[in-house]
Amino acid sequence: MRLNWPDTFSVVEMTDAVNKLPLMPLRFGGMFETTGIPTTHMAFDYKRGRINLIPDSPRGSNPEYVTGKGGERQVKVLSCTHLSQADTLSPEDIQDVRAFGSTEPMTVESVVNDKLSALKRNLDMTLEFHRLGAIKGIVLDADGSTVLHNIFDTFGVTQTKQDLSFPAAVEADKNPILSGIMAAKRKVEAAMGGNPFTGISAVIGSNAYDKLTSHALVRDAYNLWAANQSNFGDNDYRRRGFPYGGILWVEASDVVGGRKLVDDDKGHLYPTGPGIWKMYHAPADWIETVNTRGLQFYARMDPKDRGRGYDLEVQSNPLTLCMFPEALVELTFKAA
Repeated sequence: MRLNWPDTFSVVEMTDAVNKLPLMPLRFGGMFETTGIPTTHMAFDYKRGRINLIPDSPRGSNPEYVTGKGGERQVKVLSCTHLSQADTLSPEDIQDVRAFGSTEPMTVESVVNDKLSALKRNLDMTLEFHRLGAIKGIVLDADGSTVLHNIFDTFGVTQTKQDLSFPAAVEADKNPILSGIMAAKRKVEAAMGGNPFTGISAVIGSNAYDKLTSHALVRDAYNLWAANQSNFGDNDYRRRGFPYGGILWVEASDVVGGRKLVDDDKGHLYPTGPGIWKMYHAPADWIETVNTRGLQFYARMDPKDRGRGYDLEVQSNPLTLCMFPEALVELTFKAA
């Protein structure tokens, strides 16, 4: 069959196809509000004002003016990152190759779909890595050390920290673990400054999760919670989260590129709710997409010389932000 280039595999068709491919079931994707922008940077006003209580006044009297009581307005201009990966479709990928589970020969369309899916999985995981970076306050590159965006520096905020102590001996009238959790929660609540949020969660390392759920002061609560799950045994509870002290605790034991996403004895506390987490997407760096509103994923396929195959590219151009970095609390789990 002769392919009708460029209609069959145009930028529009390829981009539409890659955005329709199923997303990986990643935890933080649904927490971020996604917005496409027509530029490679995002400029926005940042105004951290105070919440002022309004006193009672007689009806008909002059209102209290808020002039001079608001926060100072600042303009922030941030650039989107450029994430791109490519593959090659050659005649050897198709010629004399049987389709999986069939006696029919492999088709161009099936090979393209397989290669698109593999490239998109890499982007999916990279975007999740950026989301976790926003939760930690510092978005890192794929090497795990190069800083792409330090949200604390951008907003001029000092990172908040809290130790959680796990005593060897248990005293009946004391729970230092819960006391530390409440102290961390209050730091989040104070930092939100009256802005609405729906809950508080924490993503923690493997050792931290084990310390929390196995300690004598917490073990009974954990066992009771686990025993009451309707689908006990069907899911990994570490991933779904264990509620304790008004916080949802989720273990992050994933290793990507030889690096753990969260250090073993660390945790990161963060608020959830609308307007807190943002992911902006710039357009691809192609002539066809200049000044168009950005999409989460882009794909294209360009022919090689003399019919030797195609070059396949998938890319995303995200800017990942927490709009309240002062509400992010780094936790350290340690023996008392």
